Amino acid sequence: MDGECIVELIKLTHDNIEQEHICCAISNNKDIQVISKKKWLKERLDEGLVFLKGNVRGKCFIEYIPAEYAWIPIEAEGYMYIDCLWVSGQFKGHGYSNLLLYTTFFISFHNMLQTAWISHFF
Repeated sequence: MDGECIVELIKLTHDNIEQEHICCAISNNKDIQVISKKKWLKERLDEGLVFLKGNVRGKCFIEYIPAEYAWIPIEAEGYMYIDCLWVSGQFKGHGYSNLLLYTTFFISFHNMLQTAWISHFF
């Protein structure tokens, strides 16, 4: 990979969430952490949450939602709230954070939204 940014991005949906690895949950699909996180994600998907991840087994994802649905008290109508951007381990240093951020900005601007408020950056 040597500095190149080569990874397929996957957007979680109601249709694929059960098959996809949830990067921030550190266990298998039968673990209560994973079950709880996927349940929470499904509920947030209906609010406009986007969970965009690299097609890898590891920490390489961004999670964002329209600011009016953010779980912190902010007033930012028309903005996206980035809750978490996490790229770590063997995936660091290859441009994946930039890819995830640029993709988020592109999708947000395409949808006529601004992007702001990064809560967790790893």
